[in-house]
Amino acid sequence: MEKDPSELVLAGELDSYPGDPNLDVCPTRAVVWNRDGTAVAITDNCIGCGLCVARCPYGAIHLAGGEIARVETADPDRLVTRGRTEGAHPEPTRTGALAALDAPAATELPAAVSTLQDARAALLVRNLLHEVGVNARVRRRGDTNMRIDAVGQSRNGRPFVAEIELTPAVLESPRALLEDVAVLHSRYGFSVTDIDPLSVVLVLPNVRSEYYRVIRDIERVLNVRCRTITLGALVALLWTGTRLDGFQNAAFAVGDSGVDLEAGLGIPRALLREPYAGAFRPAG
Repeated sequence: MEKDPSELVLAGELDSYPGDPNLDVCPTRAVVWNRDGTAVAITDNCIGCGLCVARCPYGAIHLAGGEIARVETADPDRLVTRGRTEGAHPEPTRTGALAALDAPAATELPAAVSTLQDARAALLVRNLLHEVGVNARVRRRGDTNMRIDAVGQSRNGRPFVAEIELTPAVLESPRALLEDVAVLHSRYGFSVTDIDPLSVVLVLPNVRSEYYRVIRDIERVLNVRCRTITLGALVALLWTGTRLDGFQNAAFAVGDSGVDLEAGLGIPRALLREPYAGAFRPAG
């Protein structure tokens, strides 16, 4: 449950962004080794995000009851080889979803995330982005020389800047994104029109929030389209094995009729269930 350093490498000028080098896959370090050499998930630490399930090279971890990670040690598929051997891990065949999108771990995600420290919450966002196909690096907390929370590249090759705000205080996020775009333009040489500004939030603000008006004003006056994605949407992508190409066209943007993330996710309709209120569309 540790990332390879190569997974944190960004292409070109973006690689000079001073990101957090933490290699943890689990944001709460819930998966550990027992003294007998077997892996186990610490129930009290697990938030049920599913990252360990997606990463396990043996397919030996699942979300028990759709709630917490559990490591299968009984080897029902006879994958274990006794003795000293060398070779690649067996590649598990993954089909279906990790759990229904309204399983307990998903519905209780807002409460679980509220217990995480900022650095751990940012790590959760980074690792979710990685697993759905978006290369990203998050800022090391306490670094006063860099204001941008995260930078990265989508699968379509476009760079993005992101503000991570998993508390109700989301109103400043669009304004901060304008500063982030300016930094990426001036320090890293990207054209403003080639940068995708992204707010990563826990819950979409109420439909009457000033948040949406600010985003519309920014696009109308400056021709900069800020986008919004929720943690619940990222978890939905991970659980359904759906890859995210990027943040282009109308995907994750605020339109005249508001914001609805479902269309931009590309998740099969049969699997689509909103994990919690505000994950795909404003709650009120």
